[in-house]
Formats: sequence, C-alpha cells, structure tokens
Amino acid sequence: MKFCLILLCFIGSHEAARILATVFTPSYSHQITFRPLWKELSKRGHHVTLLTTNPMKDPSLSNIREIDLSGSYAVMEKYGASEALTNQTDKLKAIKMYMGALAKTADWQLGHPDVQKIVKNQNEKFDLIITEVVYPTHMGFVDRFKVPFIGVASFDQERSHRRIGNLVHPIIFPDGSLPFVPPLTFKERLISIFYTVVMWFCTEWWLYPDQTAVARKHLGKEIRNLEEIEADMSFLFVTLNPALTKVRPIGLNTIVISGMHLQEPKPLPKDLKQYMDDAKEGVIYFSLGTNVKDDLLDSKIKSALLETFAELPYKILWKYEGSAIANLPKNVKIMKWIPQQDLLGHKNIKLFITQCGLQSLEEAVVNGVPMVAIPFIPEQRRNARMLVEKGIGLSLDKDNVTKEALKDAILEVVKNTKFKRNVVELGNLSKDMERPGLEKAVWWIEYCLRNKGAKHLKSPATELPLYQFFLLDVIATVFAVLLTLVIIAFLFMKIIIRFVRFIMRIVCRKNTKIKHKKQ
Repeated sequence: MKFCLILLCFIGSHEAARILATVFTPSYSHQITFRPLWKELSKRGHHVTLLTTNPMKDPSLSNIREIDLSGSYAVMEKYGASEALTNQTDKLKAIKMYMGALAKTADWQLGHPDVQKIVKNQNEKFDLIITEVVYPTHMGFVDRFKVPFIGVASFDQERSHRRIGNLVHPIIFPDGSLPFVPPLTFKERLISIFYTVVMWFCTEWWLYPDQTAVARKHLGKEIRNLEEIEADMSFLFVTLNPALTKVRPIGLNTIVISGMHLQEPKPLPKDLKQYMDDAKEGVIYFSLGTNVKDDLLDSKIKSALLETFAELPYKILWKYEGSAIANLPKNVKIMKWIPQQDLLGHKNIKLFITQCGLQSLEEAVVNGVPMVAIPFIPEQRRNARMLVEKGIGLSLDKDNVTKEALKDAILEVVKNTKFKRNVVELGNLSKDMERPGLEKAVWWIEYCLRNKGAKHLKSPATELPLYQFFLLDVIATVFAVLLTLVIIAFLFMKIIIRFVRFIMRIVCRKNTKIKHKKQ
C-alpha cells in the first residue's frame, strides 16, 4: 500500500510533456553533444520529436520520434562546406562559402516533407521547443507552435549571449569565430572590435532578414523577425567547461552544461583492445574529426604526416575515411570509425593529435591525454591557443606543417612530463563540478515546463536599445553639456579679455595724456 502511494505521488509530480527538439548543424560533434539530453528526457516520460542530421535509431527509446535530416550533409557538400573547412586559405572566402552552405541547408531542412507534415498538422501540439541557436532559422518553430523555447549551443556564441542579456565585450570575450584568447595584443584588440562591428551589421542586416524570409516561406507568414523570437528565449544552455574557458558573468537564464556528452570509458571492441593492449611502447591517436575530409587534405600535410609517423617509435592509430594510402607505414593503423571516448581512456594512449574541436578537447582533458593541435577553423584555432596557454599541448599551423615541426612537437609533448601532469590536473578540475551537466539541463527544462517559460529571469538588458545599453544618449548629453560649458567659458573669457584690453587702452591713454601735460 505504501509503495502504491509513493508511486502515485511520483506520477502526480512528474507530468509528461511534448517537446520539439531541433539540432540544425550537419556535424556529428554538434549532434552527439545533446544526445544524452534527448535520451534522459525520454526516460523521464517526456515525448521528444527530434529533428536531427544523425538519427540514433534506437528502438528502446520509444518516446523519441526522429525526423531524419541526414540529407543535409549532401546539401552542405554541394555548396562547398567541406572545401571551405579543409583546404581554403582565403579565410573570408571560406566564411562566405560556409555561411552560404548553411543558408541552403536551412532552406532544405524546413522544406523537408517530414518537417512539413509536422508544420501543417493542426493537431500537432508541443509544450516546449529546444533548438540549436548556432543558426537562427529553426527558431521560427517557436511562433508556429506558440510555446516557450530553450536555446542550446555546443560552443560560446556572442550573438546569443547578446540576445539573452549577457555581457558581450570584444576585448574580454572575443567572438568565437576569432582565434583569440585573452589577454589580447593591441593588434588583436583592433581586429576584434572591427570584426564585432562588421558581424553585428552582417547579422542584423543580412542573416536575420534572410533567414526570417526562409522561416516564413516554410513555417507561415505570421512568423516574427527571428531576432525578436531569439530575444524571447527562456534559457540558453551552453556546453562550456569553466576549467578550459574564460569565466563570463552570465544571467540566471544562462545555464552552463559542461561535459554532458562525457561518459565513463567502456570496453573497446575486441580487436581494437588487443591492438591497444599490445602497444607497450604506447599509441598516438590521430583524428581530424568528422567535418574535415581526409581526401581534401593538402598533399603536403599528408606527406608530412606519413613521413613523421614512419619515424616514430610508437603505434599510430588514425581515424581515416579517405581513399587508400600508398606506402602506409607499418606502425600506422587506419580505421573509419573509432569509439573516441573509450579509446582516450585506455592506459596506453600517449598523445592525441587533434583538430581541436571543443568536444574532442574536453574528452582528452578528462582522460588526461596531452595533445598536439592542428586546427582548421577559427573556433579550433582559439581552442588550440587555449590548449597551449594551459600547458596541455602544442599547436601547429595547418598551412605550415612540416615533418620536422610535427615530429618535434610530438616528441616534446610525449617526453616532457609537464604536459601530462598539467592535463591530469586540469582533468581533475573539470570533473569536480557543482552538478553533472545532464542533471542540471533536465532540471531547468522541467522548470521551464512547470512555469511555462522563464520571463521572470529575463535580463532587462534585452529590452534596451543599443544606444541606451551603451549609454550613448547619456554620454552624448554629458558631452554636449561639457562642450556648451567650454564654449560659454571660452566666450566669457574672450569677453573678459576684451574688457581688460579696453580698460588697459583707456588707462594707457590717460597716462599718455598726463605725460604730455607734464612735458
């Protein structure tokens, strides 16, 4: 009887909700970051409709309905996203190509037949929307279903911080697209300020209007401007690790959910475990993630890698998805897929050569594995600078990778014990958090459901126009008053000087007359 009462109390306090979750970015690292969240919500009885480019296809998750948007990868490929990420030396052109590919992908996703079934079904209801904020188009779902929404981001993004009312500062917190880590040099400060202003104009005058049009095309003409919708965000979930990044003052409606994707290492597949166990001299793991295409790597980089690996006394495990490699060194093993977290937890891993994506960086840190970074995009270059600053590895410029530089970096990190010591200390610090990110995320989601949003936690900064936020009207008024006072003082002094000169002339004339009379 007591058990039944307890069960009834639990059921009564835990109402199942219908949640629409959308993760726009066609990138495995973006998708896998939030998978534990969807699984946990499902286990708690919530019904999750998930728009994803990488479906889990797990029949045990009966409460999750997945909309397969894996065709997004082909769209990105068609419009040159891989080329922009992998082999584009003109950085401005690369950004333009990649942003163009994202725009085409957003249009394709919202027009997908399975997405349109949800949009056009008048009986389809949701209690909450959780959407990735890296690109704003999917925020249009908020107006279509008229429910609160939570934004999620797998990296720090200034646009979303600005919209939710957090401190945005181009010197203290450079834009995530820049490879800068504070403290900035004078040149970096100039670049950061200029870039921030340019990006603000691009966002306000191009990105929002362009993607608002896409959202209205597929979701309905009543959709508000996307910047207005984004400003109504109840919470922003950011997967930041305070041990790795600079501390930012944030509002109560910004929730840091670091390490949500991290898990205890599981046993490796039998053949891979045997390979690792037999490597008494150690293994170097090399992976450039899922976005950098191995076949598009510059031939000079490939040659430098192969020549270096051949001269090392360690086994090399390379996550490689390209065409066959001629004259592959005997100590190099290539695999198309590797359970990265489980591998990094193996005792024989000596070093991780990485493109330095945030998730890979965090996985290496919690497992105490030092790194050599070869970053390809600005976000990765920033992570690489942070890695060097923390003393947990070294970084190489992808456009200047040579056999000598790569070999020196690898041997320095492997043989110098300070890198291992630093990364172990940082890993312990990372794991000693107030509350696991997943637990925190689920609690705040259910808080948002219970309270139908979180408008009471909204920062007043979000309602201020820019000229008030930056005190431009006050500064202009003070400047005008001071300028007026200076002008008045100047005119007054000018009058005084003229008056004094006038008096002096009169006195001089009298003195002259007196002298003449005496003579």
